[in-house]
Amino acid sequence: MNALSLASLAKSILNPSVRRRMEHGLVTLALVMFCIHLGLYGLGQLGALILPASLFSHPLQSLYTPFSIILIAEVYLLVYYLPTSFARSLGKQIEIVALIEIRSVFKDLDTTSNWPWEAAFFPHLLSAMVLGGALVWFYHLLPRRVARIEEQDLARFVDFKTALAGILSVALVGLSVYSFGAWVMEIVTTPDHLHSDLNSIFYDEFFTALILVDVLLLVVSFRYSDDFGLVLRNSGFVVATILLRRALGIEPWHALAYECTAAGLAVVMVLLQRGLLIRGRE
Repeated sequence: MNALSLASLAKSILNPSVRRRMEHGLVTLALVMFCIHLGLYGLGQLGALILPASLFSHPLQSLYTPFSIILIAEVYLLVYYLPTSFARSLGKQIEIVALIEIRSVFKDLDTTSNWPWEAAFFPHLLSAMVLGGALVWFYHLLPRRVARIEEQDLARFVDFKTALAGILSVALVGLSVYSFGAWVMEIVTTPDHLHSDLNSIFYDEFFTALILVDVLLLVVSFRYSDDFGLVLRNSGFVVATILLRRALGIEPWHALAYECTAAGLAVVMVLLQRGLLIRGRE
């Protein structure tokens, strides 16, 4: 499969009409899966089924499933924005991690304690709040798109990013099928020892792939632009992606520190780029 066919594949699945159908379909699927999860919980309480306690011990855990579907939509949007905006792509990465943390809140909400900060869900809730606040600031600071690359070179760079998005789309489908199959097999074979960290089933590998894609885009961008502010910003974004990947699967309070650092770094990089742009005009 050459670059031209990959670009054509990407354009066929990363366009506004497909995006609208994808969002509508995933919202419908989220509602259906929520009802199925809640129904399975009811059957488990009646003793009709033996289900893993990590997902079916409390009715509020049924919210875990629709949020997982919403996360799929966010992953699609991340790939969707990859050819057009490096910054927007990072914003989607932060959104995905924030939703993962919210999903973890629903998973652990049945555990109680005397103080909220002693509960298992509290660091996840705090992480989601911090990341959400950082996103508001991040999107507010993003400057309007300013062409800093010659038109012909810009078109070539966009074509390269589109082809790369095609590769990532193919990898995403393959990884999704493999991860879902492995998870279903785990439920069937060892329901009493279900993997406690579902993020490691898919998102660890996906963020690893994103790091490789971001580094490749950063290296190729040197060919088309020597704007130091842009290069500095994108380099910081790569580091932020690495920190977000590191936050997955570790102790929640440590993950909070990594996520806060990643979100803060993203905001600081945008501020530095804006400062350099203003100074460059003087």
